[in-house]
Amino acid sequence: MIEPPAYPPPGKAARNEQRKAIATTCNATAVAFLVSALLQPLVSGHANAPLVLGALMGFVALQGALHYVLYRVED
Repeated sequence: MIEPPAYPPPGKAARNEQRKAIATTCNATAVAFLVSALLQPLVSGHANAPLVLGALMGFVALQGALHYVLYRVED
């Protein structure tokens, strides 16, 4: 029977890079939500309050996730 190779656990630098990549993804998604919610009313000509409110809530939630992930970065 063939055993799968045993990989050592990732080091501190690798964990930090993974966390920073996750935080960058959260930030990019949050900014996309916010920009789309602010540009949509300008382009269409009418305001959509639920869309703006939902995007703002998504922005705040993703920024909270971003700060949670970055708080765990090791020195």
